[in-house]
This record gives sequence, C-alpha cells and structure tokens, in this order.
Amino acid sequence: MKYDYKRLAALLMTVLLCVSVMTGCEALDTTLPSEEEQEQESIETRVAQANPKKALEVIYSQLGKRTGLIEPTEEQLTSEVGLNMEDVQRAFVRYVDGNFGADDVYIILPKDGEDENGNSHRDNVLSALRERRDDRIREFQNYDVYNSSAIAQGALLFERGGYVVMLMLEDNDSARAIIEKYIPETLNVS
Repeated sequence: MKYDYKRLAALLMTVLLCVSVMTGCEALDTTLPSEEEQEQESIETRVAQANPKKALEVIYSQLGKRTGLIEPTEEQLTSEVGLNMEDVQRAFVRYVDGNFGADDVYIILPKDGEDENGNSHRDNVLSALRERRDDRIREFQNYDVYNSSAIAQGALLFERGGYVVMLMLEDNDSARAIIEKYIPETLNVS
C-alpha cells in the first residue's frame, strides 16, 4: 500500500508540474519594433546613461577655482547665452564673466521635434551657440584678458549622445575627453 501512495504522489506531482508549465506558456511576440521606436529607445537610453552634470563638475575641478564663474539661471540662458528655452529640454552651462576671461562649457539637450516655424529644436540650439561664440569673439577683440580672444575663436562645437556641446576653454581636447566619458555615444547602424 505504501508503494501505491508514493507512486500516486509522484504521478500527481508530474501532472501538476505539466499543468503549471503549460499555463505559463503564451505565444511569443517575435515582431521587432519599428526603426523609429528603436531610434527613440536608443536616444532615451543614451540620455538616461549620460551624466552631463558630473562632466561639468570634473571639467571645472580640473580648471581650479575660477573668478567670475557663472552658473546661469534660465533667464540668463535666454538673455546672456541667447537660448530660447522652448528649444531646450535640459541645460548644463557655466561660463566666466567677460571681465575675467573665457572658460565656458555649454551642454544642451534640445527638445525633440520642431518649433512652430518648422525649425528643428536642435538646429535652433546650434544656431544660438554659434551666435554665442561669435558674441564672445567680439567681446574679447579689444579686451583680450587671459588669452580669451584665442580661446573664443577656438571654441569647439559638437554633438554627443543627443546633446549639443560647446567648449570654450584653453584645453578643449581634455574637456572633450571628459564629455565623452560622461556622455556615451552609440552607433546608429541603419
């Protein structure tokens, strides 16, 4: 009799195991996301992994204490830097008051899409940063303190991980390496 209970228990366990496995099975969704969905996921992933604030902190910690360093408000980003905040999703900016030279870093995440005039927010941000560079060049033409004229003329403007970046430093290459460390880039293989 004992033998039959063990056999019955084993049979019952086998049946329960089979039933539990079968109830958990569903048809697998093997469809791939559209290219647009994949690109959006890729942008969101890069932005989520990026740490532009840390990049900014590291750059300025290597520069040492800077007199006249400004971390602008939204109002200053509009009035001084020339950004339209309608184009900007996030901004990480520091610049030096013109009386103390040029050691500027602009890391801007433009909004997706276009403005009401059909211009891309990205293009608007690029245009504003180019204008800012030109303003700084004009600012230091007659007042070249701490080699600021050459620094402004050598400004580096590039894109990284969905961000638009402008570096206006004595050593743009070191700052760019820091940006590349804290703002990952992924290849868009299409």
